[in-house]
Amino acid sequence: MNIPKLSAVLLMVCSVLVSLSRAMPEELVRAKIGIQRKSGDRTIQAKARDRLKAGDLLRIYVLPKDDVYVYVVHTDRKRVTLLNQGQKVPQGASLVLPAPTEFYQIVGTQPQEIFTIICSPTELSELLTLFRSENPSYAQWASLEEDLLRKSRIDLGQQPEKPFAIAGNVRGLGNGEGIDPFLAQLRVYSGKSLLVRRYEFRVKK
Repeated sequence: MNIPKLSAVLLMVCSVLVSLSRAMPEELVRAKIGIQRKSGDRTIQAKARDRLKAGDLLRIYVLPKDDVYVYVVHTDRKRVTLLNQGQKVPQGASLVLPAPTEFYQIVGTQPQEIFTIICSPTELSELLTLFRSENPSYAQWASLEEDLLRKSRIDLGQQPEKPFAIAGNVRGLGNGEGIDPFLAQLRVYSGKSLLVRRYEFRVKK
C-alpha cells in the first residue's frame, strides 16, 4: 500500500468536502409574523414603527414554516418581560398571543413599547437563563437581543425561498372556525439559523 498517495487522496477529499460545506447556504428559518392592532373601531396590521395611543389593543401572530421554538419579549426600556415560555410551535400550527380572543392593551404611561419575536429551531438557553433571574435589566436584554439580531442576519448573496402557503389545518387558533383570515395577510420573514422580528412602537399620550 502506498501510504503517501493514500494520504494525498484523503486530504483532497477532505478539502472538497470543506469547500462544499462552505458553499452550501445555511438553512433559513422562515415564518409569517404580524401584530394585529385594534384602535377604536379600526383593526389593521401594525407596522414595525407605528405610533400607538393609550387604549390601543395588540395581538401577536406567528406561523412558522417548520418546527420552531417561539419567544416573545416585551420591554418599555425599563422593565423586560418574556411573554411566553418559549413554546415549541410545530409546522402547520400557529401561535397567537395573548390568545385568539384576547389582546394586550397599551396603557400609555411609557413613551415606547417594544416587542421582539424570535423563532429558533432549537431552545435558546441563554435567553431562558436571563429570564430565570428575578429582575433582568434592560441593558442585559439589549445586549442579548443585539447578539440574536446579528446571528439572524442573512448574507446579501443568500436568496430566500418563495413564499409558503398556509396549511389547511392550522392549529393553535382555538376559535373552531379554521384559518384566521388575518394570517393570510401576513408577510413571510426569513433569518439565518434563527429569525428575529422587532416592533418598536412610539406611544402618543
